[in-house]
Amino acid sequence: MNIKEFAQEFLDNAKMSAELNGTDFDEELSNSIIEYIVDNGEVNAPQICTFKKTRARISAYDYNDEAESLDLFYLEKADSLVGKINNNRVQTGFNYLYRFYQEAMAGTLFKGSDAELNDEIEEVAKLIQSTKGNISQLRIFLLTDGLTDPSAIPAAVESDDGDFIIEWNVWDMQRVYQQHNIRAGKEKVEIDFPTSYNTELQCLKMNEQNPFVDAYLAIIPGKTLAKIYKQYQQVLLEKNVRTFLQFKGKVNKEIRKTLREKPDMFFSFNNGISTTASQIELREEDGMQYITRLFDWQIVNGGQTTASIAASITDREVDLSKVYVPMKISVIRDKDHEEEIIKAISTSANSQTAIRNSDFSANEPYLVDLEKFSRSEWVPNGNHKPICKWYFERTRGQYLDQLAQLSGFNEKSFKIEYPKNQKITKTDIAKYEAAWGQRPYDVCRGAERNYISFVADIKRENPLITASYFKRIIAECILFRTIDSVVRSKNLGGYKANMNAYIMSALSVLSDRNLDMSYIWENQRVQQEVVDKIEELVPIVWVHLTESASGTSQSSNVGEWSKRNDCWNRLKLKLGDIDKFDDEYLQKETNEDGSFLNETQQSRIKEAEDYSPQFWFSLANWAKTRDLLTPIDRKAAFNFGTMRSRNKGFVSLKQALYALKIVKNAKELGFVAED
Repeated sequence: MNIKEFAQEFLDNAKMSAELNGTDFDEELSNSIIEYIVDNGEVNAPQICTFKKTRARISAYDYNDEAESLDLFYLEKADSLVGKINNNRVQTGFNYLYRFYQEAMAGTLFKGSDAELNDEIEEVAKLIQSTKGNISQLRIFLLTDGLTDPSAIPAAVESDDGDFIIEWNVWDMQRVYQQHNIRAGKEKVEIDFPTSYNTELQCLKMNEQNPFVDAYLAIIPGKTLAKIYKQYQQVLLEKNVRTFLQFKGKVNKEIRKTLREKPDMFFSFNNGISTTASQIELREEDGMQYITRLFDWQIVNGGQTTASIAASITDREVDLSKVYVPMKISVIRDKDHEEEIIKAISTSANSQTAIRNSDFSANEPYLVDLEKFSRSEWVPNGNHKPICKWYFERTRGQYLDQLAQLSGFNEKSFKIEYPKNQKITKTDIAKYEAAWGQRPYDVCRGAERNYISFVADIKRENPLITASYFKRIIAECILFRTIDSVVRSKNLGGYKANMNAYIMSALSVLSDRNLDMSYIWENQRVQQEVVDKIEELVPIVWVHLTESASGTSQSSNVGEWSKRNDCWNRLKLKLGDIDKFDDEYLQKETNEDGSFLNETQQSRIKEAEDYSPQFWFSLANWAKTRDLLTPIDRKAAFNFGTMRSRNKGFVSLKQALYALKIVKNAKELGFVAED
């Protein structure tokens, strides 16, 4: 697939997402490009927002306090398929974003005849103001579905007050296409040191005979490591047991301090990096060996060291020419057990940042089991044959990875079986579970913090993952997306994410956490009565969040107010005035863990319901005339016949099991049903 074919498919997917989700095409296009930037590890979790005036514009933003980074994004669309975006348009896009930053900081965004008041953008402006003195870098990103000239990107500069670095970035279709190919394995991480980086790495090979791994020790120049990382970024860390930790300035303050103040001591102070490769090429000269090429190179420990050095490449206080990094290279010889060996190396090796239990969350049995069910559970399709499933993305970028490996018929089949709009992630599940668990304040604290709490809950509760449990999660997803759709339709002007979380928690209260999730799964939609309840809740929650936040006793910032437990507790009091759901909209029965009845349990109910009314009447009469069974059992059998004659089913698993026990006892006593 060439770049034009890729771009056409990319745009088609964005249009389809816009149609399916009822969203703006520009927002979906921005989000689609940002997915690749997140996948590359450059940014954390950007939020889409739209604001346009003559000289200040924005399409998305991201603030990472741990990375001390504020990121602003603007979409500049091409006039034709992969059309050229000239240098003037690139610079204009940069200017729009920097002007937005300046006006937000100065509080003048909404001044002027062309400025429309927007609550969400006002919140973004407050966020930007709060970053004063707290960021080390402002990163400006121009997004485009066209092609740009790399020379249009200016070098990083210091802010006027010298407090932070301003970095300019462009993600055009060529860069998205390259990232796609890297993900697809069409572009391997193949490091040619003399050709690409004008260096060779002197190394020492360990003499021990190991049938699984060849081990080497080397020293890599900091500038070379930074350049390699800038080119490949997150792809270098794919085998790292952590999720990407980004340039966490607070975590790595000492690393940055060493880089700035004592770069020549970096080698002595730092433990270095541990890497793996599938193949190595060496050159020997005067009895010394030099590494010339590495294939499938991966940094399995030392990702923070690498990222910190790369982040300093534009720091004028750092002289990277004096920085050298110790490096261990393990060349895997045993290809059959490559993944196991790499994981063992990654887990055992020392690193600069201690590995937390949560870093291994992608491999938690909980998530592995959810992934298994997402690949086996077909979405109900009425009386027709099911054609699609929900795709749970256990590791970041997994959906794109799998899709990128396919082409032609297989690619089309994959998209039919796993539609993009039916993809959910770990952080999505954490959001749904927290909101349904009546902790909307955790959701509002951000995806990363909420996910940490979610992992802690999973480790503590250790829930049993069944197909029914997976279906309940998907039902929560459908419910949450329905809420999102209703809230979006109101055009409230901001705080949609906060509204969604609080309304989801309110529905949980009004149903005593017992909404009929099995109905939602079976029909892949929520009941109209639930939609009506969402409509009823929207103005109540909106007033609660906005008016309470502006009161004297709370923060004037809705975002901060919604993160407080007190915000939720006060809303719960107001929910006492709202009618709860009728029993017909509640789950008939669930297990103790709140999951749906599993297939075996459901089959037992069906088994009981397969007995006809006449069967039950005959059994009751047979037992009565022979004075067999207990009076209670005889009466129950008669009642079951009456219930089934009125076409009513068993209301619970307990009732069905009792009915089957009566049948078993009767047959053991000699009862034979008449044909």
